Amino acid sequence: MRARAKPLATAGVALGLVAYVAQANIFVLDRREQREASAPPFRSVGVIHHPSHGGGGTAFLVGRCHVLTAYHVAFMGNTDAATGKVDMLPGRVGHAVEFLAGPVATEAGRFASATRARVVKYGQFSDADYKGMAGDWAILRLDECLGRKYGFLAFARPTSDMPMPTGELMTAGFPRSRAHKAGITVETGCKARDHGPVAGLVGVDCAFENGMSGGPVLQRQGDGHWRVVGLIQQSLGAVETVLPAYSMEHRNQMLHVSAFRKALEQALRAEAKRALSERSR
Repeated sequence: MRARAKPLATAGVALGLVAYVAQANIFVLDRREQREASAPPFRSVGVIHHPSHGGGGTAFLVGRCHVLTAYHVAFMGNTDAATGKVDMLPGRVGHAVEFLAGPVATEAGRFASATRARVVKYGQFSDADYKGMAGDWAILRLDECLGRKYGFLAFARPTSDMPMPTGELMTAGFPRSRAHKAGITVETGCKARDHGPVAGLVGVDCAFENGMSGGPVLQRQGDGHWRVVGLIQQSLGAVETVLPAYSMEHRNQMLHVSAFRKALEQALRAEAKRALSERSR
């Protein structure tokens, strides 16, 4: 699909997610602010949009032709008007959605580029238990390789002895409450607070809200650069008011990169072989 300025309905950015991610969890102070998305790393963050029902969430470029998001964003179904609950579609390779990138700096909900995105790998997600929550990821290949234009995010090196990040964290995404604001919403200065009860799940005190699911969680490195350590998964015990402190009862949960690193590496290796094969023809 040719790159173009793409208007997006508020519902697409706002992301009316399933009941377990309703409202938000914000601790002590809302530190989020709007930034322009024209420079790295923010230009590599975009939106998954479901044209059939207007839902969606955040996603980010992880290669020239691939994006990563949450399973519950990629496979979001219709919303029950009575309960507000969103159905989850069964996982399927080839499932197609739309990926939007390049937020227009002067107009909220408008993106410069759009292309179809098809699922190539996904986790075994379930909201019934923690093990299922650790499968809340999906990798999609783009029909148009927008990573060539917007770049892609680098991942932190694996550390077998570190179950959770220890440095300053940053999040980036498109929360519902700021759908009327141009640019991208960014928070810095938050931290990981706990991990478990299964491998891959980490509690953080970053502010989470509808629309941010599937967005990147980045950690500041020793050289000052930011690298991805996980993706935004969900809020537990979400409320509408600002909370006085972080707690396990009101836990904002990220999915550590260790939960999907192997699948991502496989997808990127397959893409490299594909590109090499095409060049040799």
